[in-house]
Amino acid sequence: MTTVTLEVLEIQVRTPEKDNPSILPSQSPHSVPTWSLSSRLQPSEMAAFSVTSRLLASIVTESLLQAYYVPIRSEEARGVCIILSTHVTGEHLILTGSLRPADVFAILPLHQEPVCSGTLSRHGRPIWLLDPLDMIPSVFELSTREVGLVKYPTLQESILSSLVPPPWQLGDSLVLALNRDPLHWWRKFATTINMGSDVSTNLAEELSSSYLWQRAVYENPPICPTIFSPAIEWEQSIIEGHPTHPMHHARHAVPPLPCQDPQNRDWKHPRIRFAVVSRSRLDIVGPFEGEIRRITELAIHHSGMPLPQRDGRVVVPVYDLQIANIRDKFPNVEILDEEFSVPSLGQASIRTVVFFEAPDIALKLSVGIRVSSALRTISHFTANFGPRFSRDVVPKLAIDPGILSIEQEVASAVCARDAGGVDLDPDIAKHFTVVIRKLYIPDKSEAIIMCAALLETGHSGLPAGIPIVQHIMGLDSQEKRFMFFHGYARLLVAAVVPPLLHNGVAFEAHPQNMLLRLSRSTLTPTGFIMRDLGGLRVHPETLSASTGSEFAFLPGHCVVASTPEDAAKKLYHTLVHNHLQRLARVLGLHSDGSAWTAVRAHLTREIPRGSWLWAAWMDDSVRSLPGKCLVRMKLEGVYRESVYEPFSNLIHYRPEGMSGK
Repeated sequence: MTTVTLEVLEIQVRTPEKDNPSILPSQSPHSVPTWSLSSRLQPSEMAAFSVTSRLLASIVTESLLQAYYVPIRSEEARGVCIILSTHVTGEHLILTGSLRPADVFAILPLHQEPVCSGTLSRHGRPIWLLDPLDMIPSVFELSTREVGLVKYPTLQESILSSLVPPPWQLGDSLVLALNRDPLHWWRKFATTINMGSDVSTNLAEELSSSYLWQRAVYENPPICPTIFSPAIEWEQSIIEGHPTHPMHHARHAVPPLPCQDPQNRDWKHPRIRFAVVSRSRLDIVGPFEGEIRRITELAIHHSGMPLPQRDGRVVVPVYDLQIANIRDKFPNVEILDEEFSVPSLGQASIRTVVFFEAPDIALKLSVGIRVSSALRTISHFTANFGPRFSRDVVPKLAIDPGILSIEQEVASAVCARDAGGVDLDPDIAKHFTVVIRKLYIPDKSEAIIMCAALLETGHSGLPAGIPIVQHIMGLDSQEKRFMFFHGYARLLVAAVVPPLLHNGVAFEAHPQNMLLRLSRSTLTPTGFIMRDLGGLRVHPETLSASTGSEFAFLPGHCVVASTPEDAAKKLYHTLVHNHLQRLARVLGLHSDGSAWTAVRAHLTREIPRGSWLWAAWMDDSVRSLPGKCLVRMKLEGVYRESVYEPFSNLIHYRPEGMSGK
């Protein structure tokens, strides 16, 4: 064994042993990463599985349907996830009877054991957390027809031979039908839970959009960036995006727009148009007119047209796709000629754009398109909050500036009133909002990389199945992968945990919002950059007591948390469940528990025993934490307020298993 000493405890990096080949995922036939197997499929099959795997994983993890893990004897899979139909599930159900074909919703072969709860039952172990990266890219259902049987006959036979009486009464005449089609599984799920037809149809359209755009990326993958690539190339290198959201690639609008077709829209190069609005109709925070003048000067340069002079009016940038919405929802707003515009570069978030000629400024603009989870407009809450919080609170937070920089929001404008001075419905006003963000400017010695980009695979020119983080950093051994994760996690925890612990401020620290600062000479992480303040959570009393700032929140703003523990839900989900878990899985450090040993060490260093956050996260009795339910939120039609279910507390994950919900 190789021993790596951390500041808090010793972590042992295990090496393969003859009697335990599954310690290193890359060494075990049962642990071949999902992305490696997926790369053998056609783009259409890969895209279908990309959406379906996220859908079924969410259904299981969010406890929408119950699932069991059953080990099998196979060279192709370690076990299977059996998802049960709703009529045999219940909140306090203990299964005692035999299960028949009608009781089985889906069968998913897995290359590694998922996170399970409770003890082994006659039907297997209850699955607590299922991740798409647990899965082998095949999805089966029981059938009396020989559909798909020829695809993987050995695997299918191994699965059926493991589901034997008395717990499984499946009969002798059934086969396993292969089906990766996300719409098939969505319709089956909608029927299973008696979902309303309107909700089912709307969400089916979003799933279809997600599949369409995912297939387009697989068919024409971007080139892998290099350590010398500018930050925007990393932003535009995304292949899959959100790791668990079934609508992760959706570009959906009602009524339909041409931009929903990959053939008709280049999201990486939007054109920024301009409108002229009476100053009396706008709610402006910060030096908006002075900051936006730099962008209008770019439009003057590109178009060769002068800026129209309008007394008492303000020139406001507009995302090109939003022009029709502005005309429809904001009468008497003047839209400038299409030629008076400026090209921009779209970040991964779609609605945020940057400019080559103005490298220190970004615009976050409303877009009336549903991207993944929500309509990408910008509320008056976000427009009001970000610039004031950046100016009045950020300088007072418990942040080590050597580790964490925050891209501050310096100004905003929202069209809040009609031409007669009457306040607009906030659901209308959110369609015409701009937030100006100052970008971090690195020196030549460091690369700035959106963290989500490091977790991707499948780029043109990149070896199949190799994630970018492993390729770029040269992580060609288990020890190197662990040491990179250790350094990365140490800095990330030190960056975002202190503001929560001391100030009651939970940043939305998922990989799209966090940028890694990386030394180009040593390829070591040196710090992080946090951006986008719209999704954080704040406990006002803790903030006030720790900073002396009596920050005023707009009534009803969702960033306000009732307790520090309520704010902590946001950071746990984005930092641990989303960010660190994804990096751990991509580097092959999840299933053996080594990543989580490191995470516990780093959190132990930052969180004092006896503190409220230790009690909320670190105490051995805390086996579950509230997890954000992406599918439940879609079913309930909410996006500003999150829906939570008890998820496994991954901080305490160990390969010998979890227990208790």
